[in-house]
Amino acid sequence: MNEIIDIVKTHTDPEVKIRVAKFPCTNERYSKRNIIIIPGWLSGIDNFTTTAKELQAYSNIIIYEPRGFGESLTPHKKGLFTVKKYNEELTLVIDHLNLKNKDFILLGSCAGAAMVFSYVLDGSGKKPNALVVFSPQEHYKTPFWLPILGWIPTFFMSFIQKLIIIFYRFYVKIRSKKESEIVTWAEERLKKNDAWSLRRYVLEFIISYDIIGRQKEIDIPMLIFIAKKDYFVDVDKSKEFTHHPDTEIFQVDVSMHRIQEGNEKLIAKEVNKYLGKIKL
Repeated sequence: MNEIIDIVKTHTDPEVKIRVAKFPCTNERYSKRNIIIIPGWLSGIDNFTTTAKELQAYSNIIIYEPRGFGESLTPHKKGLFTVKKYNEELTLVIDHLNLKNKDFILLGSCAGAAMVFSYVLDGSGKKPNALVVFSPQEHYKTPFWLPILGWIPTFFMSFIQKLIIIFYRFYVKIRSKKESEIVTWAEERLKKNDAWSLRRYVLEFIISYDIIGRQKEIDIPMLIFIAKKDYFVDVDKSKEFTHHPDTEIFQVDVSMHRIQEGNEKLIAKEVNKYLGKIKL
């Protein structure tokens, strides 16, 4: 079944328009479930379509493509990519979908998981009844010099971006040959999508994201997917989100960051098993 794409205006001045893809449930038994997928940094609807189609047998699926991601239309204006702005945007998306409080599940992948946690902790909108997260983190370690990039002119930043990718590809290849593929993937995504907005997301959201000491405030059951080994996030930190008695961890037998790729069917089955266990 083909998805339905909605264009949602989430900011007026300046105008921001984001995409929401809907995949209606194919099984009447689970047609009252609603799962909202939030892709990670550099990802968009296209990267999670296979995941959505596997989950479609167990729920209505919505992929929310945040501002600056994928094909969302976002002006190049600083200040539009903060934690607060994304919390406001997700509130508008949930209202657009006409979902009720505790009537949906949020699924976030890596940076998407950070957006889920930020919304649950500080957002003012309706809250989910469960969470599914891939490789969650309480804080992202970033180089001390990263904020300086925000002051560099755009025309020069494009050149610096190329240098960083060349260096990082070489560095990661030495440390983790398999994971070096993700650097090439990142380079392709930055060429295909809005590199300026994706850089601003890092400078405004990723650098400021910090929920250290607040994990126990997330009083919602969650299913956590982690890789056996992950070069880009700390797997041990991902395991620390287990304070809720109904929270479970599932380790995917891969040593790579993008754990959903090639494991969509497995993940969908585990999500359905977990939701059945907590009676959703």
